[in-house]
Amino acid sequence: MKPLQIFAILASILFVPHFTLFAASSGKPNVLFIVVDDLNDYVSLLEDYPGIKTPNLDKFSKTAMTFSQAYCAGPICNPSRTSLISGIAPYRSGIYINSDQLRASPPVVKSVLLPEQFKRNGYQTLWNGKLFHSRPSDKRFAAMWDNTEGGKGHYGPNAKNSPIPDHIERPKNFNYEAWTGPDTDFPDYSNMLINEQRLAQKYDDPFFMVYGIYRPHNPWTAPKRFFDMYPLDEIVMPEVPDDDLDDIPAIGQQYARRPVSLQELKEAGQWKPVVQSYLASISFMDYCLGRVLDALDNGPNAHNTIVCIVADHGFHMGEKQHFAKYALWEKTTRVLYTWRVPGMTEPGSVSNATVNLLDIYPTLNELCGLSEVPQRLDGKSIVPILKDSDADWNRPSITTYQQNDHAIRTDRWRYIRYRDGSEELYDHSNDPNEYTNLAPNPEYASVIANLAKHLPKENAAPVGKFKKQK
Repeated sequence: MKPLQIFAILASILFVPHFTLFAASSGKPNVLFIVVDDLNDYVSLLEDYPGIKTPNLDKFSKTAMTFSQAYCAGPICNPSRTSLISGIAPYRSGIYINSDQLRASPPVVKSVLLPEQFKRNGYQTLWNGKLFHSRPSDKRFAAMWDNTEGGKGHYGPNAKNSPIPDHIERPKNFNYEAWTGPDTDFPDYSNMLINEQRLAQKYDDPFFMVYGIYRPHNPWTAPKRFFDMYPLDEIVMPEVPDDDLDDIPAIGQQYARRPVSLQELKEAGQWKPVVQSYLASISFMDYCLGRVLDALDNGPNAHNTIVCIVADHGFHMGEKQHFAKYALWEKTTRVLYTWRVPGMTEPGSVSNATVNLLDIYPTLNELCGLSEVPQRLDGKSIVPILKDSDADWNRPSITTYQQNDHAIRTDRWRYIRYRDGSEELYDHSNDPNEYTNLAPNPEYASVIANLAKHLPKENAAPVGKFKKQK
């Protein structure tokens, strides 16, 4: 073989990327967007809770970039999800709690929502499971999707028996059961089957596919085999100091003690079974997620599909004497946030940049080369980090719960300012469990002053429920 021929062959090998980011027909990548409900940082990619079993997330992480310090914009389903799909933070939308409806927020109504943005840029849009909490009008919702097979689904199946005593006040779905019925009783499983079929197909146009997974949202029902992974006598319980609430303001204490009393659960012998059921629900979620990821990787679309997997917010399993979301601490606000961008992200990489779910919209917009949107996006594209996990960022994350209640998270600090001016400050360099509130200590006044500069200047009034015009 002549030297020139050898050079040509070597050049062709060296300069052909192992992944392409472009769909053949349109020049745009596909997107598989997976949103998990109520998943805290117990997964092995983050805290790595003792005994947790998430083999499919672990497997995926070896092909992707995981963010170790990612946070939600709102620590409850509706504000978090509305901000994610609109790009508008709760403090501007006025959507703070689940009863604040999307259709009642003028900035959100005027915005182009994420599925609409993909649809108007020529994408085929597919969805099932939970994406929205509060939905736009039926007409608007129907227009943004090409395929809705499986639909929204539901939180069930509900527990048939109630092991938690009736005298313990709790939300309706705050219950658990090792499920012995078929897996198809769960919408997560049924929608998984649909998405496996979807990902086995080729598409003429690029697709934006959403799979919303309900578990580990309560009721903590999951197939019995996932409960069997966590024998009660092997479960390590969260460390919760008896005096953990003594140094925090009254508003924080109110958040901690509702909607369920940790003390009552402990006295009824139900704390450990609830933790068991939550862990089982996480592993069931991981199973469903893994089946869908395998379908992608074994199908015709893997080479040009961006995968983004996130949780909408976290959840306390007794930490801070709290058994819910609805708070501004680390366990409620930290989220799973992992990306695989073919040809861009380094497999198995980790970024410690402090990012937010609000950053997803501008990131996807840039990665997919979509048109500009009319609304101001409160997040920032993380494409520089996806290219280089050590890229400069230096941008704090803001989480809002209720009007004028905010948390500022940097790489080291968590600063909470409540509506009455009371404060909390935690140094994550030596207090990752947020046991010691440093805000009353005058030595940290300058730290607080610097963090307070990031508090939102705008605090929109809660929008409440949508009212039809007469």
